[in-house]
Amino acid sequence: MSNVKTAISVLWCLITIVIGSYYFVLTNEVQNLEKELAQINQNIENDIRDIHILEADWSELNNPERLRALAGKYISLDFIKPEQIINYSALPLEGELMGNPRMFAKNSNNLRKLVSSER
Repeated sequence: MSNVKTAISVLWCLITIVIGSYYFVLTNEVQNLEKELAQINQNIENDIRDIHILEADWSELNNPERLRALAGKYISLDFIKPEQIINYSALPLEGELMGNPRMFAKNSNNLRKLVSSER
């Protein structure tokens, strides 16, 4: 009977050691996952903050008054004159240009006139 009690005691000790080791490993893994989750949440907060900053920058850069001032400063655009507007049907189709080079020359002369009238 003493051998049975000893075997049961050893078995319980081994079960306790296995459960304790498993609990230690499991606790350590949970802590690592919690740290990883905290880091991911911090990254999400940083990304949200960056998005808000970028949206503010975009709204400032896309301000119509600012764009108008920059366009006036760097691009000399004037209002469209009526003689610059042509109908879509006046443009030659791609196949027509290859088959009839005179049409291309005629249209290019018309386009040159439009360009010169712009100035």
